[in-house]
Parts: sequence; structure tokens; C-alpha cells
Amino acid sequence: MMLAPDQRELFLDALRPPEGYQFDRGIATTFTLDLLTLLVASLSLALLEVSDSESALNDPVVLLEGVRRHADRLSIFCQAGRIAIPPPDNYLYSFLEKSIVEVQAPRGGVFHPKVWLLRYVAEAEEHPPLYRLLSLSRNLTFDKSWDLMLRLEGHLATHRQRAYGRNNPLGNFVQQLPELAVHPVEPRIAADIALLQDEVRRVAFRVPWPFRDDLAFYPLGIPGCPKLRLDRRCDRMLVVSPFLSDRLLRQLTEQGERHVMLSRAESIDALKPKTLDRFERLYVLDDPEAVEPDMDTTVGLGEEVPGASPDPSGLHAKLFVKEAGWNATWLVGSANATNAAFRRKNVEFMIELQGRKSKIGIDKVLGEEGDDRAILSLLRAYRPSGKVEVDEKQKQVEAVADRVRDWLVDLKLRLDVAEQDAERFDLVLYSNHTRPNPPQGDYSIACWPVTLHPEQRIPIEHTSRATALTFPKVTILALTSFIAFEVSARVEDHRHALRFVLNLPISGIPQGRSDRLFSAIISEREQFLRYLWLILSPEDANLIHWIVDGTGASWDRAWGSSGMPLLEMLMRALSRSPEKIDRIADLVEGLRRTPEGREVLPEGFEPFWEAVTQTRSDIA
Repeated sequence: MMLAPDQRELFLDALRPPEGYQFDRGIATTFTLDLLTLLVASLSLALLEVSDSESALNDPVVLLEGVRRHADRLSIFCQAGRIAIPPPDNYLYSFLEKSIVEVQAPRGGVFHPKVWLLRYVAEAEEHPPLYRLLSLSRNLTFDKSWDLMLRLEGHLATHRQRAYGRNNPLGNFVQQLPELAVHPVEPRIAADIALLQDEVRRVAFRVPWPFRDDLAFYPLGIPGCPKLRLDRRCDRMLVVSPFLSDRLLRQLTEQGERHVMLSRAESIDALKPKTLDRFERLYVLDDPEAVEPDMDTTVGLGEEVPGASPDPSGLHAKLFVKEAGWNATWLVGSANATNAAFRRKNVEFMIELQGRKSKIGIDKVLGEEGDDRAILSLLRAYRPSGKVEVDEKQKQVEAVADRVRDWLVDLKLRLDVAEQDAERFDLVLYSNHTRPNPPQGDYSIACWPVTLHPEQRIPIEHTSRATALTFPKVTILALTSFIAFEVSARVEDHRHALRFVLNLPISGIPQGRSDRLFSAIISEREQFLRYLWLILSPEDANLIHWIVDGTGASWDRAWGSSGMPLLEMLMRALSRSPEKIDRIADLVEGLRRTPEGREVLPEGFEPFWEAVTQTRSDIA
């Protein structure tokens, strides 16, 4: 059954390496980004399993290990100015700074694709790398709307030098991502992109049953990529999209009859009657809560702001099913049924799949009435709610705030760290580019490092005159390239607020920051032992059994009084996984460089560890 409600896969599970493989490197693209979600996603890439994100977020030791395993292997490309403000007082954000690249669409729209391209390497060296492509309708946030995900896998064809022709648009999309960046990308990211775009062209992706082995990739809004034709034969169309525009829908349904659409009630309400007449059936979700998985606990996207528009909920999936004769075509990915998405303004990513109408057609997608396993069981017929009232003043104030956000991105802001003493630093925000004229309107701007509380914000003078702004006497732990911004706009009695984060280039970071971060997170002896256990544990260990409530009782039971499990695991690592000893060595050396770090090393650990490292050196 196509898209049955009980056919669910958790996004985090889709990131986990398959048996016998390890995550090597990859990229992800998203419109909006939540730093907390990225922290949890890193656990899955690192083969660390947790049952719910809230438990993981309450255990910084587990998160630290997930980030350390993947921070220099995953690159996130997101729309500039769409990173959510996270809660303060979390030092782990600093480990994500060099993994996140903010980008802009080249034609003035938004960067909207939701694609993950992941490379896994086999433990058996004779096996070629495995590539996994995830095409989603969801952003990298904790949003629990109803989404779709297409998962494709295939091995690198090491026997061939030439590309599979159908993969070239995907390779071109990956290759051009650094060209969209607001700031130059890190050399590590550029090197990863070069490898991924080259190899993915020679990956033999397997198409899932019951689709045929006809596969096409359509990066929209990227110069030089193939155009997605919408004028091909269509006998009947299914449109699943939360956002709609009349012009695009009329083009999609210009041919054929008995068209079907699933959307949000407020989006359908805004359509013209002539557009609605094209559809035989119109659906909305009967109960958005009914399609939300109950396996996880929602974590908020930072702080709520009075007057700000809430994040969308309910339906978020995008799917277009076109029937023509005995055949049917699916288009899945990030594009809504809007002009901005399909008229090459936005950057989007869509994948085309084909098959027989009897297997993948509209009626198979929807299912039958009365079947609890059919998607129809989650839907109800759309009923008009009356005339849509458009608040023009509210639209104006939201437009002002958006223009201010775009202006801040265009300033090409930078950060510089100036040492005041051994413990305090000035964090200076400035722009060394010609400042574009600020937008017209009534608004205010303030900013602060995400590691500080919003009460420590500093207002920004919105003029074309270049000025520097200083956050004085910031601790080394609070130094970060993530700067939070708050834009408050006013039009008469209407108010609108935006809060977002920019990841800015930063210079002058002191060399000892990483050591201090480790010491701040691993601040107790028990945490150090837990971290060693985590590094040395089997790759498929389920962490939920030893994420504890802070009492440490379960760790007493796990380690025992003799400490022999640690010794046994270290000896096993020396013979089977010596790279784990190297990772522990990096940690121990970092802790030794700070007084706080030296305090967490157990009594008697130093001579024992010297023996371990000597053995490691002898077998190297």
C-alpha cells in the first residue's frame, strides 16, 4: 500500500550507517536549521542510538561524542538568516561552527532543498563505498509535521570512469553548493564537496519497488541544470502541498480531469474559484495530531517571540502524481505547488520516479474508503471557511522585517576576538564591505552571541555608516561565531518580530578554547569514565540504557568497584580498534592542559595511561 499511515520511518533512523559500514562524510541541505536537532542527528551518524531526543539533549557527554565523531565530516547548507536561536549555556554549539554554511539562492528566491547525501565506508576494505541519498520535504528541525522522505542507496561503481548520465544533475547540484555560500567555505568542506560530486555521478542507485528503474534528478533554480517540464501529457493529477498558487495549479491541471489535491485549509481558502473548479476532490488533514509520531518529545526551536509568525504545523509533505495512460509519474522533494518553487526562482530539489498506474497511481496512493491503513483515513473533505481576510498592514510589517534580515545578511558581517586578559576577551562585530543602504521603515535591531542570554543584547545602529560593535569581557567558553539577531518592525499598530542566527567568519579564537570546552563539559570524574566507556563501547551500543538522571547509580553498577571492565575494553581496543586509543589520547592531552581537566582524571590513571599509550606506540 502506497503511503500507508503505518509505514513510518524516523528521520534519525534513516541516518544510521548500515551494518558493516561507518559514516565517512556527507552533506545536508535545509531551508531552516535548529542547532539542537543537528546535535541529535549527529548521534545517528555516529551510530549512537537513543530512544528520544530530549534524553539525549540532557546528556552533554553523549552529545559531545556524537559531535566529535562527525563534526569534521558533515557539512550543512542552509538559507542565510534561517538558523533558529537555541537556548543559551550550551558549549556544544561551538563544535558545529565550521560545519554550517549559510547560502543564498542565485536568482533572488530562497534556498529550499532538503537533501542528504551520505557516504559510508565498509569495514571490509574490498567493498566500495555506499552512498545514501535522502530527499525530504522536512527541514532540519524538530518540527513534527506530516512529511515524506525518499531513500535511495547504491554503491560507487569503481569499475567505471564515466558517469551515469542520470546522476549528472545531482552531481552538478552538489558541486555548485559552495558557489551559493554567503562566506567562503572551509577548505575541508571544499575537499568533501569535490569528492562527493565526483563519486556520486558513478553511483548505481537502486530504485525501490514498485517503481521502474527510471530515475531523474531535478535541481531547480541552479544555473545549467535541466528544466523540469510541466507540459507533458497528463490525464489526472494529484497535488500534495501545504502552500499553493493559482497560476502554478492551473498549469498543472491544464490537461486531464478528476484532479485531486491535499493541502492546508487556509491555503485552499486563498485560491480563486476557477482554480478550485479544476479539482474533483479537495482534502485536508482530518486531525494533524493523528499523523505525528509519538516516539519523541518535541524540543522547541529556541525562544518564542511575541508577534512572530508561528512555524507551520500539520501537512508539510510535497508530492505530485501525474497519470498518463497506463503509467504514472511521481515528483517528490522540497517544492511546493507555487510559482516561486517551479519558476526557477527558489533553489529546490525534486526526484522523478515512474511506474505503472496500477501500482503507483493516485488511487493506490490514497487507498480505499473505510480502510484504516489508507491515507484517506487521515483526511477529510475540504470545507470553505468563508472569505479570506488579508491584513495588508500585517503583510507590510512582515515584509519590513524580512527586508531587514536580508540586509543584515548582505552586510557580510565578521567577528574578531581581542584578548583583554587570560580569561576575558572582547568579541567585535564589524563589516569590512561597503554597507548597502538600510531598508526603509520603522524597526530596531539587537544582537548577542548565542552562548549569552538575550538580556545581554546590544542594539545595532541601522545606518550605512560602517561601525564596529563590541561585546566586552566575554569568557573563552562563550566565544562563538553564532550571533543571534532580533528584528522588531512596526507599521502603525502592527508589530512583527524575527529572531534568527547568523554563522559569521571569526578570527582570533585562542588556541586553548577547545581544551577549555572539553573541561567544561567533562567536569567530573564520573563523566570522564562515562566518556571513555562511550568511546570504547561497541559501535551499535544503545545509549538509552546508560543515559542517566544524574545520580550516577547506573554507572556504579556498569563499572563495578574494581574498574576491570575499563581495562578489558582498553586492551580490546588496542588489538582491534587502535584508532579509539588515539581518540582517547587526544581527549586526555586536552584535559591535561587545563587545571580543571587534570582534576577529573582518576587517581592512579596517569601511570596506567602511560602504559597504554606506550603499547599503542609499539604496535603502530
